[in-house]
Amino acid sequence: MNIKELAKKLDLSITTVSRALGGYSDVSEKTRERVKRFALKYQYSPNPYASVLASGKTKTVGYVLPIYGTNRSTLNQGNFFQFISGMSDELLAESIQLQILFARSEEEEIKAYEKLILEQKIENVVLQNIKTNDVRIDLLNKYNINYVAWGKTKYNQNFSWVDLDNKGATEKITRYLINKNHKHISYINISEKYNFASERKSSFLKTLKLFNIKFNQNYYASVKLEQPEKSFEIIKKMIFENKKITAIICSTEYSALSAIKACNYLDLKIGSDISIITFDGPLVRDLSSPSITAASFPVKLLGKKAINILLENNKIFKKSNNFQAKSEIIERGSVHTVK
Repeated sequence: MNIKELAKKLDLSITTVSRALGGYSDVSEKTRERVKRFALKYQYSPNPYASVLASGKTKTVGYVLPIYGTNRSTLNQGNFFQFISGMSDELLAESIQLQILFARSEEEEIKAYEKLILEQKIENVVLQNIKTNDVRIDLLNKYNINYVAWGKTKYNQNFSWVDLDNKGATEKITRYLINKNHKHISYINISEKYNFASERKSSFLKTLKLFNIKFNQNYYASVKLEQPEKSFEIIKKMIFENKKITAIICSTEYSALSAIKACNYLDLKIGSDISIITFDGPLVRDLSSPSITAASFPVKLLGKKAINILLENNKIFKKSNNFQAKSEIIERGSVHTVK
């Protein structure tokens, strides 16, 4: 059934039916609900391409997936595809398309957003890999784009976001180790230009201070995900030169793999000689050997919530709806109690 036939059955104009399905406030709620019921009854699904031609705008949601930096390795993209899966579920229910572009550098990423906005006329965007000071926020604000970010900036700019409670999760991990009598805890982070990495480090330092444990700079390192061999060397050197270390917190599951490799190289048994804990994902959940204890959080739910907020913003023009997911520790035997 096309929109003309649906409008005839409802005894309404095509414009009213179109705006009712689009959730516009100038159509009464009673009419919107009636139109939706008929659309469902007669299995009407709006043609997104016809809509673009008619209005010059698209209901498509834009998403740029970086394949550089934290996402350069395909092994580290599992969480992103869980997030996309959550988005897709909600978009499918609303008959909205998802347009994904890929970027191999920061320059390509900016051009990709400009392509979505200026060429493809997309007005709804989901961001990820938020930096402490993110120029993409300024770009989307410049073009008055409706957007939701997976992550926050350091400066609490007024925009909508979904995220893991990074500070709470890191405090939970650190407390978990301290309660098992660990005092010599190392922390393997990635570049603090990514806001989640900055949040996790600050929470780690704060929790150590809370328990009167002095931070040892020799126990801290920032590694690059795109250089796994170098990460392995950095972690191996740290453990070898600081033999008091009893536990390693890895800010990403990818660096946890390098930590496993380093411990194996030094003939340290994980879960008895030394402990490793990280943030959950498909690598440490399904592929690593041994399995690694981790702070788990619902990535797919974050994707669903991102679209829920995006669509709600589109209707009521709010710019600061947020959702923060809590984590839980999943024990897999890689953390021991210090005697």
